[in-house]
Amino acid sequence: MFKRMFFLLLATLIASCLPVNSTFAATSTTAAIIGKQGVAQGYITVNYKPANGAKVIVRIAKGKTQYDYPLTNGVKYPLQLGNGSYSVLIAEAVNATQYKVIKQETLAVKQTDDKQVFKLSNPLINWTSQTMAVKKAAELTKTAATDQQKVQAIYNFITKKFVYDNNKAKTVKAGYIPNLDTVFKASGGICYDYAATFAAMARSLGIPTKLVMGRERSKPNVEHAWNEVYLSNLKKWVIIDTTYDAARIQGGQKPSLFKNTANYTVTKYF
Repeated sequence: MFKRMFFLLLATLIASCLPVNSTFAATSTTAAIIGKQGVAQGYITVNYKPANGAKVIVRIAKGKTQYDYPLTNGVKYPLQLGNGSYSVLIAEAVNATQYKVIKQETLAVKQTDDKQVFKLSNPLINWTSQTMAVKKAAELTKTAATDQQKVQAIYNFITKKFVYDNNKAKTVKAGYIPNLDTVFKASGGICYDYAATFAAMARSLGIPTKLVMGRERSKPNVEHAWNEVYLSNLKKWVIIDTTYDAARIQGGQKPSLFKNTANYTVTKYF
């Protein structure tokens, strides 16, 4: 069922990564704007218009950890690695292996709430109030009194409704990012689609939710995507895996909502 997921998620782990053998040329003098108005809430924005429609990446790094994203003007790029010193680099492709640095800055980040970033739309979990899954989340949770009840309602919907798309897993292009409305209309997709949809639905209700990528113990050679949700009543993050559980539930099993953290190894989270 999850054959070739390693190749899919490897391509999407850092959204649109630089080629392995890429090099950076001298810094360009072209203007680029890094919007810092949301730093305390856990995000920045970037505005830049590349020449001739060239590929541009936004690299956000803290310590030895770095995330590369494709440039989308005005999108909220997450600062999800906690407080401290971040490096932000904007680079434009010169050719297949070389990039020129457009702008580079160091940011001192001190967030007022380290969970706020996990309530926002971002380049990989791109939603608005008009997103179909977001509207569905509001409908599903009208009578829910607690965050856990809301999470359960979203989980029930996805695990009963979504169907895994094996053909998509075999044919999806490198750098794929889910379009949430397309995924919702298709009622399924790959694990990345499940996790991004769940994250958007929960975040739209103000529930801190991570999209996590890595590996699950039962399939150690397969890259996978799941969610972590912060539940205030439990005062902790819990793991929810809608992709694997959808297959189980649709097969007549009754898996537990929360998963054992010892069974999951995290590579990246958004």
